Amino acid sequence: MTNKNIKGVVVPILTPLNSDETVDTKSLRKLTNYLIENGVHGIWISGTTGEFASLSDHERLVSIDTLVDEVGGRVPVIGNISGPSTELSLKMAREVAEIKLDGIAVTPPYYYPHSQDELLDHYRYISDKSSMPLWIYNIPQTVKTAVAPLTMATLATEGAVVGVKDSSGTGELLAELNVLCEQGDISFLRFLGTLYRTTNSGGVGAHGVIPAIANLVPKAASEGWEAGDIGDAEACKRANAQLLSAVKISRLAKSGGPNAASLSGLKSALKIMGVLDNDTVSRPLRPLTSEERQGIPKILEELNLPVAV
Repeated sequence: MTNKNIKGVVVPILTPLNSDETVDTKSLRKLTNYLIENGVHGIWISGTTGEFASLSDHERLVSIDTLVDEVGGRVPVIGNISGPSTELSLKMAREVAEIKLDGIAVTPPYYYPHSQDELLDHYRYISDKSSMPLWIYNIPQTVKTAVAPLTMATLATEGAVVGVKDSSGTGELLAELNVLCEQGDISFLRFLGTLYRTTNSGGVGAHGVIPAIANLVPKAASEGWEAGDIGDAEACKRANAQLLSAVKISRLAKSGGPNAASLSGLKSALKIMGVLDNDTVSRPLRPLTSEERQGIPKILEELNLPVAV
């Protein structure tokens, strides 16, 4: 598939884990089919929702290879190959070179803060050394450095990058990027890492969304985006109601950080549904307690989702 065909809901897929934190490939295959059978338009693998920063390169490669094999070309797949330096990111890019990905994504290098001129070098170098379409993964809350709109537009003009997943939550920067792309006649795919723009992403100049909650409610997310794309206000309202109900999963945890609350909630819910065999999250992310899990069936019932176990 070409990059111009990538639009809609691209799910940042969870990485199911065994108790020893190796990839649970059987569950990953089941989750992949659950997403595709419920209409998602693409999959983003080994991202933040996939706990990539907690996993070894070997386990990340296992997850990417398994997913691409199971997808079998049914939807586009973008693989996050980010590392804490340019060379380490490039090493992962070379490792996935033989896997049939539709693109690779890279954050700014993390740990050290970086300037925009360093980011230009970072993306140009990886693009030059890799044969796959390159996406910018803009998530400053976890990597310290934001990729500025002018930096993105410059790289897109040069052909170094083809798209961005913008998880910064800063709408004005997206607006600036939209104007730069318009004025420069720049072809550049713009996706938002957000739930609340699912049904109206086109209205803010984005080609789609990459929301973690779509792991649980892929049908509501994909149908919501499609309804927004054709201007069906009533269908958008129904989809948004489902999405708002699904977010309750991330509020079950009484302690731990927000990432742990979201990931553990999603994994435990999917286990109860029979999609995952395990709900392990990587340490030190905190799993739900038995008491907290007791709130899941009620939410699934509200969403009209099955309770298998």
